[in-house]
Amino acid sequence: MKQTTGKAISRRTVLGSLCTLPLAGCQDGGATVRYRVIAKVLYNGQTYEASTVMECRYARLKNSLTGMGGSTTLYGEALIFDLPAGGTFYMLPSWRNNNGRFSEVYEPGILTTLGIKNSVGGLKDADLQRLAEASGRMPFNFYGHYPTMVSFRDEQSPKTIFEVTPSGMSQNFAGATFVGLDIEFTDAPVTELLRNRLTWLNLSSGTALFERDPPGSGRLDRDKPLGHKITQANFFGNGSR
Repeated sequence: MKQTTGKAISRRTVLGSLCTLPLAGCQDGGATVRYRVIAKVLYNGQTYEASTVMECRYARLKNSLTGMGGSTTLYGEALIFDLPAGGTFYMLPSWRNNNGRFSEVYEPGILTTLGIKNSVGGLKDADLQRLAEASGRMPFNFYGHYPTMVSFRDEQSPKTIFEVTPSGMSQNFAGATFVGLDIEFTDAPVTELLRNRLTWLNLSSGTALFERDPPGSGRLDRDKPLGHKITQANFFGNGSR
């Protein structure tokens, strides 16, 4: 499947040292990685693909309040997968952890995919160099976790959202089987398609778009349906909101 991408921005580079937040620390190197997220679905014996281009900027901090540390900024949006027999699912740039809360997936997942064992807060010079020189296409590897996938019974009505699981895709889309996810490092521009497709994402963040539990319900996040927890921000990386 072919997707058109948005405006071009700079090629991935190794960032120089730069003091940014005096109270939080001084940036002590970093790396910027541009990559294509490629979702694969098997339908009637044929594999179909859809993709979106994202960018993650890693920064290493020294002299922070906790000593050494790090931060990430993610640019991009949910992947749009239009299935061959009709129907669409969206792959968010995050995943719901065991507590039912949305957590980063690509930021740490790019590290594990590249075989980097250190976390964002403990990146070494060799890790940053590995990020800066990353190339090729490979299976996404984040301890068996995939980004959260959602769909809508009516795309114009965000309250009709529901979750699509990798193992249960055929329950929502007959004949479709989720095959997996690849990462391909690229210089292509970051994709900007989603706001034109789901126009309600452009509404004020204070707009009541999704279902919510009544005040005082006390239901834990892990027990809430996805539609009672999601927000517009979950469709974008934190740098694209």
